[in-house]
Amino acid sequence: MIQLYEELIDVLEKEFSLCAQLVGLLQKEKDVIVSLDPAALEELLSEKEAVSTNIRMCEEARERILDRLGFKNKTISQVAAVAADDYRDRLTGIASKFTSVIQSIMELNKLNGKLIEKSLYYIKTSYNFLNTFGVTARQRVSLEA
Repeated sequence: MIQLYEELIDVLEKEFSLCAQLVGLLQKEKDVIVSLDPAALEELLSEKEAVSTNIRMCEEARERILDRLGFKNKTISQVAAVAADDYRDRLTGIASKFTSVIQSIMELNKLNGKLIEKSLYYIKTSYNFLNTFGVTARQRVSLEA
């Protein structure tokens, strides 16, 4: 049982580290969106995808460990509440850190979404403005489409 708690804490710390990396990428994304640099945005999206994949892998490992501990579908705080004294404080601290980092991720995602909406609005407005003068922009088809 002790080994499972140690494994759980290791996975949670790794997952937290990845979430902190994601916060950094989301902050960087804000600057890239504002600069309208498509190459930098594409590279950043690739990095975000890699981090997100690793987070999902940690989540799956965490769920397996929680299931083996008998805590299926329980939050970290719920597990901490019934954990042995040695692990209660560590798990409570990790739960608190996750609450903070998840809040940051949500706020940055919301901000970046608004910036993207605004950028698309400006692009659409500029496109319509050019069309009023008979200027047509060359359209490129994305290789990914």
